[in-house]
Amino acid sequence: MSPKNNGFSIIEVLIVVAIAAILTAIAIPAFNVFIGNTRTSTVANEFVSALNLARSEAMKRGVDVYVCRSSNGTSCATGGDWGQGWLVYFTDEDNNDIPIRVREGLKEPESFGGFGYFDEDNAIIAFRPDGRLVKEVADEIGYEEGDDAGHGFNVTSKGRSRCIRVNSAGRIRTESGACD
Repeated sequence: MSPKNNGFSIIEVLIVVAIAAILTAIAIPAFNVFIGNTRTSTVANEFVSALNLARSEAMKRGVDVYVCRSSNGTSCATGGDWGQGWLVYFTDEDNNDIPIRVREGLKEPESFGGFGYFDEDNAIIAFRPDGRLVKEVADEIGYEEGDDAGHGFNVTSKGRSRCIRVNSAGRIRTESGACD
């Protein structure tokens, strides 16, 4: 009587491992694209949410509301990437800056930056009580001529990009791909 085999042969195991390796090699690049899309969409959506909050708070409170990059959550940073975090705030009657929302920095702060006016030191986004951009900001970025192409924000991760723009009326839009 011969012994009964209750396992897999080495050939069967090697075939299964080879098939698993091939499927993994096919899936990893697609997964990296998925991760890149998810990261860029998440950061873009969080920032657009902060801008929309600032605009709506300006209209609700009847005061200018500001969005600036901030590394500590209590004051505006004078430079660096917007990925270091941002702060939504307004200034009260006693000239105190009152935070509305604070976003801590990203794990990869260089993945989110401004360009044009929004890359300059001390760049802020300021909304008036009517929901439009504060005139000084609108003038600085040339919205009087209707040209917003040279100013905005880029979010990048794993080769994927999203572009965020704000027009003089305070309307925020996002686009797939890097800003031109």
